[in-house]
Amino acid sequence: MATGAMQASVAAPLPEAEQWSSERALYQSAKSELATGAGQRYSEIRAQLAHYPLRIDLDLAVNLEQLHHMKASEAREFLSQARGTPLASRFLVAYLRHKAQDGRWKSFLGAIDTPPEMPELQCYYYRALLATGKAEPAFKGASKLWNVGYSQDKACDPLFSAWMAQGGPDDDLIWSRALSAFDAKNGYLIRYVKRFASNELQLDLDELAVVYRRPSRVEGDHHSHRPRHGDILMAGVARLAQLNPQRAYHALLALTEDHSLSDAQVETAKSDIARHSLFAKRSPAPEAWVTQQVAALRRDKLTVIWLRNAIAAGQWQAVQQGLQWLSDDLRSQDRWTYWDARSREALFVEGSGALFSKLASQRSFHGFLAAERMAQPYQLSEVKASVESAELSGLIWLGAARAQELLALGLREEAKEQWQHTLNQADLSGQMALGMLALQRGWPDFGVDAAIAGGNWDRLDLRFPYAFWKEFQTAAKDTEQDPFVLIALARRESSLNPMARSKVGARGLMQL
Repeated sequence: MATGAMQASVAAPLPEAEQWSSERALYQSAKSELATGAGQRYSEIRAQLAHYPLRIDLDLAVNLEQLHHMKASEAREFLSQARGTPLASRFLVAYLRHKAQDGRWKSFLGAIDTPPEMPELQCYYYRALLATGKAEPAFKGASKLWNVGYSQDKACDPLFSAWMAQGGPDDDLIWSRALSAFDAKNGYLIRYVKRFASNELQLDLDELAVVYRRPSRVEGDHHSHRPRHGDILMAGVARLAQLNPQRAYHALLALTEDHSLSDAQVETAKSDIARHSLFAKRSPAPEAWVTQQVAALRRDKLTVIWLRNAIAAGQWQAVQQGLQWLSDDLRSQDRWTYWDARSREALFVEGSGALFSKLASQRSFHGFLAAERMAQPYQLSEVKASVESAELSGLIWLGAARAQELLALGLREEAKEQWQHTLNQADLSGQMALGMLALQRGWPDFGVDAAIAGGNWDRLDLRFPYAFWKEFQTAAKDTEQDPFVLIALARRESSLNPMARSKVGARGLMQL
C-alpha cells in the first residue's frame, strides 16, 4: 500500500501504479457505496484513502449533493483541496449555478474574488452585484455583456431588464451592437436593437438593415447623409466584397470620390476587397490594384495569401517583391527563407546557395527541403534528456499521480484532461519532468503533450516516440506503405493518442 503525503512536498519519484492497487480497490468500493448514499460504510472506507490521489473525486461527488445548504466558506475550502485538478472548476461552476438559481447572491459572491469567465456565470455575477446593492458596477457589466453580435445567454435577461428600466444603452452602444451584428451576419439582431433606439438612430438602423439585405445598394448610394453614413457604406462594401470583389472595388472608388470617409474606414475596405479578390475565382478586383493595396497595407496575413498565389503560379519575381512586404519576424522564418532561396535560384540571382546552406542546418520541413536540394543529410539537432529520473513535487506530483490512477482505472479521457491541466500549471522544468515520466511509464501521447506544452522542439524522444511500432509495421505491410510514413501521419493527426476523436468524428491514431 502506498503511503506518504497526498502530494509530495519535495521533489520525489512517482510510485508505480501497482503500489496503489489496494487503495484503488478501496476507491472503487467507496464509489459503489456512494451510489446508495454516503453512509457509515462509505465514511469508513473514505477514512482509509486520506493519501490516495483520487480521494478528491469522492469528495466532489459528496459535495455536489450538498450544494443547497453549502456555505461560501465551505465551497472555498473544497476549492482549496481540489487545487491542481480540473475538479475545482467543475465544482465551482456547479456551485455558482446552484446559488444563482436559488437567488442566494451573497453565497454566490462569497465563493469568488473576480468575475467568472463563462458568459452565463458573468450574467449571474452582475445580477448578484445588483441584488446586493452594487448597481453601478452591475450595469457597467451589463453594457459589456449586451454589446455583442449575437444573442446573449438567457441568464442575462433579468440583468438586462433591470438595466433597461434604469435607462439601458445609449445610441452609441446600440449602434456598436448593430455593427457587430452586421459583421456576425445576424440580420435579426439589427432589427431587434431598433426598439431601444432614438427616432434619429432608428433611421440609421433602417438603412443598415437595407444594406445588410442588399449590399449592392451602396453602389448607387441611396442613403441620406447622416452622422453614421460612413459606417453604413463601409459595412455594405465589406459585405459586397464577399459576394463580388470587383463590384465592391468600383463602389469604393465612387464612394471615396464623393464622400468624406475616414482613412481607417477606407483602409479596412481596401483590405477586405483585396483579401476576397485573392481568393475569388470570378470577378476579383483588378490584379494591379490588389497588388498595390497589398504592398501599401503591409499586413502579414494579406501578404502571405498574395505570396502563396505567386508561388503557386511560379511568379518568382513577384515572390521576391512580396517578401519585402513581410514583417521582419515573419520574413526570417524558415519557410520564407526557403522561398527566398527558391525564387533567387529560379531567377539566377546571387545568394540562393548561401540561404539553402543556412536552412539545411535547421531541423524543419523547409530545412529538410533545403538539405535535399543541397544533397546533404538532415540535421536533427536532437537534445537528450538532462536527467534520467522524473522527480515531481506539489501539485505537479498530484496531477501526475491522478493521471496515472485514472489510466489504471481505464479512464483515459479523464486522465488526459488531468494531464493537460497539470502541464498548463507547470513551469518548464516541471513540464520536462512530466515528459520524462511519460516516457518511463509508456504514455507516448502524454510525452508529446509535454514537449508541445514546454516548446521543447529539440526533445525528439518526446515528440516522436516509437509508439505502437509493431502495429504500424503490420499496417504498413498490409497496405504496402512505409511504416515511418504511417507513424508520422498518426503523430500529426492524433499525437499518438489511440482514443483521439476529431470534431467530425474521426477516431484513433490515424483519425479514420
